[in-house]
Amino acid sequence: MDHPNKRQKVGDSTSSYKEEVLFNSDTLSKIISYLPSVDVFNLAITCKRFGVSNNDELSVIKKSTRILVQDIATEEEQLAALPHYKGESSLADYHYLQLVREPLSFDQLVDTEYVNTNDKSCVTQSCRCLPYVLATAFSNNILRAGKHYVTFIGENYPTPSPIVGVMRPGEADQGASGLPLYCDFYQNFSQRFGKYNNSNVNCCLYNAHNGLSCGSDWEGSRPDIIANWDGMESMSTGDELGMLLDLDEGTLTVYKNGRKLGVMKRGLKGPYCWVVSMLKGIQITIKRGTIPSS
Repeated sequence: MDHPNKRQKVGDSTSSYKEEVLFNSDTLSKIISYLPSVDVFNLAITCKRFGVSNNDELSVIKKSTRILVQDIATEEEQLAALPHYKGESSLADYHYLQLVREPLSFDQLVDTEYVNTNDKSCVTQSCRCLPYVLATAFSNNILRAGKHYVTFIGENYPTPSPIVGVMRPGEADQGASGLPLYCDFYQNFSQRFGKYNNSNVNCCLYNAHNGLSCGSDWEGSRPDIIANWDGMESMSTGDELGMLLDLDEGTLTVYKNGRKLGVMKRGLKGPYCWVVSMLKGIQITIKRGTIPSS
């Protein structure tokens, strides 16, 4: 029969070993690589041993997520997760890293609905919406740096065709309606990072009906930029509309069926998200694409 003191020593040793493994940043980084970022965040805020440091050093969770991001992210992905905003940490980097690896979806719907409830990448105007009112859908995938390329495939284009592009990320309030270029939308919209002072291009859209470039600083009651640009063309049902957002250069480039039409807009800085607006009957699908070589 084992002596009680001997059993206690074994227990202490095992417990100490488990604790050493569990609170080792290198080991924990491997474990949390299997978890969604929201679960890692919940762990950080519910357990002081993980989430709170007793001094100025990083907590165990923050150390672990920093190691994880450095280990698994490509250079392109690391660039896409930067820059840091006030109050953000490696937890935010891990969250954005997961976002850029997931299929794109329309996460917020304003007078729109999913064509198939199991597929959030394809939307159409809500049956409750008036036929002549533009309905909007946008993604929660925040584009903060680097290059991002997507394609939009439309079906059932009437006249006018859909309007697609980028705008500031945030949350649409209950009163939001219509096209993001107009005050009925942005006056009922809360920006994720507040106003971005280094660029007044808060919304930049391409009109697939006539190829016009449309933009707004979200200050007046109407769009402040509706302009022709070199390479503008219209789109028809079945055309693949590609958009390359290059936040290093501050440009938005348009492609039609893989053919480069040109740079539609310059001077874009700060965070953006993808957005579409459409009339009744149109269906729009968004997909992440490979960045074109030229």
